[in-house]
Amino acid sequence: MGVPVAGETFPIKWEAEMRALLLGPRYDRPAMKPRLSSRGEAGRPRAGMQRDAQGGSWEGMLSVHPRGFGFVSSLGRDDVYIPPEGIGGAMHGDKVRVSVVARSARGAEGRVEDIVGRRSPRVAGTLRKRRSSAWLEPDDTRIRGPVVLTAVPKDARDGDAAVATIQRFPQRADENPEGELVVVLGAPGDPQVEVAKILIREQVEEQHTPAAMLEAEAMASRLTKGDVEHRKDLRDVPLLTIDPEDARDHDDAVAAERLDDGYRV
Repeated sequence: MGVPVAGETFPIKWEAEMRALLLGPRYDRPAMKPRLSSRGEAGRPRAGMQRDAQGGSWEGMLSVHPRGFGFVSSLGRDDVYIPPEGIGGAMHGDKVRVSVVARSARGAEGRVEDIVGRRSPRVAGTLRKRRSSAWLEPDDTRIRGPVVLTAVPKDARDGDAAVATIQRFPQRADENPEGELVVVLGAPGDPQVEVAKILIREQVEEQHTPAAMLEAEAMASRLTKGDVEHRKDLRDVPLLTIDPEDARDHDDAVAAERLDDGYRV
């Protein structure tokens, strides 16, 4: 059995060395390899906890901590703690079915029984390249990584900000997501790069469709006297704004009018 990284297979015994060499300590967490927690196997109550005889299961949203454990929240129910070994192939943001296996004074503990729905497949992060291998380190450390990439443009540079789409979600705890690049944006930290990264990740379209533009113009022509009765209509005033053309809003604007004895601003 081995760990696949963009077409290459590394034996399990070299997994720790590969992770330390290529990925660093950031990804040294339970999602990278199967293991049994020192606090007990998944589903086995630990010291200080009692087995939940009634159990019960329900659906909720999984929120994963960067250290590997998580919580499942559901409307009208208390959060259920999920130890690292109980998460399986689920990822942060997935909708899952959880079952309670034990309870203590601190609350319920459970495990993920099934993945009902997957999180958004788009992930923003930093592109990493090593020889023939490439992967994306997610910006959000709650997301299991790295995302193994199937293909990368030759001109893409190691360390560039990028957005990828997950094509294959992990099915087990020892698997990583696999995906393909959507876009390589450039140096991380640049304001324009960071804004573009968010827009692409969330699939926000800045350019409106022709149909949307026609609808907006039609709405303007439908203004009635009642719509402007108690408001001053300044649509014909040539207002100037200090906001640049690419600003997200234009809320600081002035106009000057020449009068016989001077100007009115």
